Amino acid sequence: LYEALCAGKPDLAGVRYGVFGLGDRTYAETYNFGGKRFDDILQALGAERIGERYTHDASSGTLPEEIALEWAQSWVEKVRETYSAA
Repeated sequence: LYEALCAGKPDLAGVRYGVFGLGDRTYAETYNFGGKRFDDILQALGAERIGERYTHDASSGTLPEEIALEWAQSWVEKVRETYSAA
């Protein structure tokens, strides 16, 4: 998908998204690289991120699914706030 976005360069104006990135800090150079790369390309193509990018650290000892539900609920609330203000 990333390569297709880079090659096709579609206009993503009007697209809203959120990022929940997964990674492990013990791999410092590539920590949460997938989430960061997608965030960068989506923004470069005109999409708008709602909320902050979340970066989960697998070496923290917390399972991502424990945090993901809370993050998703918070993100949905941000989406509601964004669209109710419009």
